[in-house]
Amino acid sequence: MAPKYLPLAKVYEPPEHCAYCSSTEGLTNEHIIAYGLGGELIFRNSSCKTCNKATTKVEDFVLRRYLGPLRSYLALPSRKPNQRPDGYKLKLISRARQWTQKVSIAKHPGNVRFVVFAELPGRIAGRPLDHPTWSVRLVEASLFPDSARRLAALGAHAAEDVVTLKATDISRMIAKIGHSFAIAELGHVAFEETFVNHLVKTEAPDWNHWVGGYPRPNGSSAKTLHELKFLRRGNELSVIVHLFVPYCPNDAYEVVVGRLRPDQKIPPDLLLE
Repeated sequence: MAPKYLPLAKVYEPPEHCAYCSSTEGLTNEHIIAYGLGGELIFRNSSCKTCNKATTKVEDFVLRRYLGPLRSYLALPSRKPNQRPDGYKLKLISRARQWTQKVSIAKHPGNVRFVVFAELPGRIAGRPLDHPTWSVRLVEASLFPDSARRLAALGAHAAEDVVTLKATDISRMIAKIGHSFAIAELGHVAFEETFVNHLVKTEAPDWNHWVGGYPRPNGSSAKTLHELKFLRRGNELSVIVHLFVPYCPNDAYEVVVGRLRPDQKIPPDLLLE
């Protein structure tokens, strides 16, 4: 049986226009963390048709391919449950050979590789806006205590997901989470300027200036599957986005969402300790 975790759950009042742009047309509810990740932070009437289409496209790929096995194991919700795969392709490795095989979730060894950014956002690290390089690393986690037995049953001693994922896909999803959380909690009026609106709608070469990794060497005490916290850096505000805390306890993402107005207060319970 998959373990159950408390959801982050809250319904926010709608803004006067799309949280990402100035449109007031065709506004729909927004799940700050995707519904398919168990997100229950709902920002009412906060995403226009264009922005909704852009965020959905990125989230669908991340959820259905990159995080598919983990979502299946945790029985996280799906808008299209009949389209949920009955198995996932793995690269299986033994001492004698390597091969690719589709493996059902019942026989899946439970190896998860979280893609995390190895550096802080360029804005924080002092890199120029047009800095072209970035780095990621993979954090290994195991869902099952009997993963070695499961691998042996497949004739392997190691397994890797067969999926190609661009760093920009992750960065845009994280930017969307951080920005919408900040606007839902504080409102547009809290900011003199917001920084990542453009990342929500399209790929952008400056993504690694605003989005990066945030190490948490002491882990997190959150009892929820995901955790969102504010981190104030001078007059600028970041959101620390920590997904799948029980399985990836020491690595989160940071998105620099905007420059605060001088008198803006942040609720203490939402500040990172």
